[in-house]
Amino acid sequence: MHGKANFYTIWSHRSAKSIFGASSHPVNRNGQILRFESEEEARTECDRLNAGRSGSQVRYTVEPAHVLPVETGLAMLADGFRRLTAEISARR
Repeated sequence: MHGKANFYTIWSHRSAKSIFGASSHPVNRNGQILRFESEEEARTECDRLNAGRSGSQVRYTVEPAHVLPVETGLAMLADGFRRLTAEISARR
């Protein structure tokens, strides 16, 4: 794919025909972007996710990590901070 990537991410692409409209974003699992050190591992997981889809509204692809937009990382950081703050407040 691309020689500069240190790891690979899986992206979800929703069709424009979906009731929620078109969108693309990296797949999150347990609050973290799903990533793999090798393209082969990422492709295996991507194939598994695509095989599990009964409809054609969503598909998954593999992208090198440098494709991640900066705002995705910042949004995830902000979301993590909000969850941590809420958890600390709930303990009080």
